[in-house]
Amino acid sequence: MARNENPIEKQESLGYVVKVQLVIDFIVLSELQDGELYAKEIEQRIIMALGGTVGVNDGYLSQRLKTLTDQGHVTRRWEGDNRYNRFYRITDSGREYFKGLMRELPERVKRAQQVYSRFNHYIDKYGKLNLS
Repeated sequence: MARNENPIEKQESLGYVVKVQLVIDFIVLSELQDGELYAKEIEQRIIMALGGTVGVNDGYLSQRLKTLTDQGHVTRRWEGDNRYNRFYRITDSGREYFKGLMRELPERVKRAQQVYSRFNHYIDKYGKLNLS
């Protein structure tokens, strides 16, 4: 096979376009705009935001909430001695991060929709193959 004399240059990587952590951060910070929420409430709101059938792994959500806390975007407090009764509140830093996501995410979402639409052509094409 001959070497490609005119390779197509990628503009960005798929990993840049589709970042689950940004989706989760955006939904969490969106939901915290109106006040404090219990972690389980955040999880339920993510499920509702994503159509009621798709959610986020508990461990992954806990990790994102910890990261947002460590970065100063949210505060965390416990109610009582139960470590599972964690409540989260957005900070001023979190509001600034959220504004940045509001500027950045619409273009990424549009690009991701384009990528998935093109990928769907492969599913249509090869989904008709007999795989048995």
